[in-house]
Amino acid sequence: MENSVWKDLNVKSFDPVMVKPSIPLPKTVLHLSTVDNLPVLRGNLFNSLIVYKASDKISADPVKVIREALSKVLVNYFPFAGRLRYKENGDLEVDCNGEGAAFVEAMVDCNLSVLGDLDDLNPSYEDLLFALPQNTDIVDLHLLVVQVTCFACGGFVVGVSFHHSICDGRGAGQFLQSLAEIARGEDKLSCEPIWNRELLKPEDPIHLQFYHLYSLRPSGPTFEEWVHASLVINPATIKHMKQSIMEECNKVCSSFEIVAALGWRARTKALQIPQTQNVKLLFAVDMRKSFNPPVSKRILW
Repeated sequence: MENSVWKDLNVKSFDPVMVKPSIPLPKTVLHLSTVDNLPVLRGNLFNSLIVYKASDKISADPVKVIREALSKVLVNYFPFAGRLRYKENGDLEVDCNGEGAAFVEAMVDCNLSVLGDLDDLNPSYEDLLFALPQNTDIVDLHLLVVQVTCFACGGFVVGVSFHHSICDGRGAGQFLQSLAEIARGEDKLSCEPIWNRELLKPEDPIHLQFYHLYSLRPSGPTFEEWVHASLVINPATIKHMKQSIMEECNKVCSSFEIVAALGWRARTKALQIPQTQNVKLLFAVDMRKSFNPPVSKRILW
């Protein structure tokens, strides 16, 4: 159920400012892989909200601390301060020109506690993220946007938007860890990033060594509106489902495989898809461990 407090939440935000790396850096170009150039990723921004409760240990202004930490961490994460641009063949690359990442200061006149359970999916959480104008050209998109929203109680929320062509979920987590380390006053990052996109360059010509289901191309959506919803499955339920399925098929399965398979089966039944029709389930994976030998966890994709 949507928290009614959100309907009246008045978030006052200031105009975004560009935060540049704390020291001048040489201008370079970052290659983007075939995966980075997929149409589904080109205009895709994904978000993260980090909530900090009020604490007596926090005496400094979080806006000032995080803005200064962002400037310092952009020295290592310099592509985040760049812009996308088109190559002659239509692919994208990152112009690491140091123009900066967008930073937004915001505030609300209520306590953080009124927001209730932040684990529930709520469209109104977008108030804690800076919204880019509709139909913004891809080359004008900020690759990184950080909004710090301060609450009356002293708590604050850090809302971060990443462009998916510049990093994946793991890379975003690594960046947030680095940002937090600098904000805490640490002099050195525990995990400095490696920007090596060349590892994902395809062979030329490409040699296919296994069958690809490229013939099963998805059709467009038949619905007109999206519905925001979340389904919470507790650990006890997942454990019961795993035991039941593994006893039935005599095979060890992960929690993800069980939930994905049962959810996909329920969806195909709900859509009344004929048993003779081929369908497929796609999901993103972290390929770092799949390479032989495995690549460093410091590599950002």
